[in-house]
Amino acid sequence: MLPNLLLMAPEKASIPIAEALRTGLGAEVHILPHRRSALTTVRRKQFDLILIDEGMAASDATTIEQMYQNAGSASLLEINLALSSAERIVRQARAALARRSQEFARVQTAALSQLRSELNATLAGLLLEAQLALREANPAQTHRLRNLVKLAGDLRDHLRK
Repeated sequence: MLPNLLLMAPEKASIPIAEALRTGLGAEVHILPHRRSALTTVRRKQFDLILIDEGMAASDATTIEQMYQNAGSASLLEINLALSSAERIVRQARAALARRSQEFARVQTAALSQLRSELNATLAGLLLEAQLALREANPAQTHRLRNLVKLAGDLRDHLRK
């Protein structure tokens, strides 16, 4: 999937940068030269990376703060278009996207680990309860409880793999 970028910068300066980002990253780049329209777009649409011209950021700190608050999972880069070459901006964007990807991978691994732990604890409790109930079960319940013990045990074994 192509990275989805928002470039908030004056239109004149942003066109060559957007083209370099499209070429260098294979990214979909949205150019928004106005702070308010950029903020509205960020509230409605998810981006992977938001690049903000430092000149625009310095002129309206309140709107930029709102951009940070509404960016969701997007990484934000404030760049000086007047001083940075297109190649440098592409490198910075590539590095920011790589960091974002690594962070998502770490979060996903942690979430998976937490989920496995919670499922194992739940299955252990279910197994214990079913085994205790088997001791006192009448013949009609015994078959169902044994099936429950087997199912919970199989699930626990599958989670351990």
